[in-house]
Amino acid sequence: MIFRDVFEPQTIHDLIAQTIPVTKANLNHELGIADYYWYCWDDHRTQVERKQIDEILSNLDAVEELLSRELSNDVEETILLIEGDCEPIPGVKSFTQSWKLGKGGKIMVPGHKYALNYKRLQAWLFQLSQAGVVIVRTPHYLATAFTLVALYESSQSEEHGTLNRIIKDKIRIKDVNPHIITLMGIRNGGVGEEIATALINRYGTACYTLSRDLDELADTMIGDKRLGIIRAKKLLKAFGRQV
Repeated sequence: MIFRDVFEPQTIHDLIAQTIPVTKANLNHELGIADYYWYCWDDHRTQVERKQIDEILSNLDAVEELLSRELSNDVEETILLIEGDCEPIPGVKSFTQSWKLGKGGKIMVPGHKYALNYKRLQAWLFQLSQAGVVIVRTPHYLATAFTLVALYESSQSEEHGTLNRIIKDKIRIKDVNPHIITLMGIRNGGVGEEIATALINRYGTACYTLSRDLDELADTMIGDKRLGIIRAKKLLKAFGRQV
């Protein structure tokens, strides 16, 4: 079953319900959970925040603040689903134009122009992925419904058949914690498997870990020793924070 927030479109609800049971709930305001939420095959939880591209382009900081709150709710996996597309405006450095579904519902047409640099948007999305947020993009609400069904159905199976046909060594969700890998993959962060595991055991996700105060992070126990200010500062600086 998929839970969806009461303010999400009924159209998407009805499309999903053709394949998977859907239940409305006040996820955002009462529970602090994203727009869609379900349990996976191994009982870990997934939440999906659906944002139209215009919402992101008009207020990047507000979207980041929302994701930060949702990442602190202890749900193990967070997906940002971006509905719609955008492109840089040739010859203009600081503006990006969105695209939206036309009135006929068949073609994409130019939308609004926003004073957000396209490179900044792409860098922001990359940093989110580095912090453990999965980025999924769809062109319109119809594709969003199909994508949510695909994500849900994939999460209900231990093995991923498509990948297994391509990659000989089978990939299983239980074999890896992507948040630990994310911390270890931060260039010049000085984080090995032991430190990354301790941090994720304490904070749950890479994004929540990297949003902590310096002193709090430094107090994390790595075995019988503290992480310490020097190593904590090195990690946060490598991630791009000013500490």
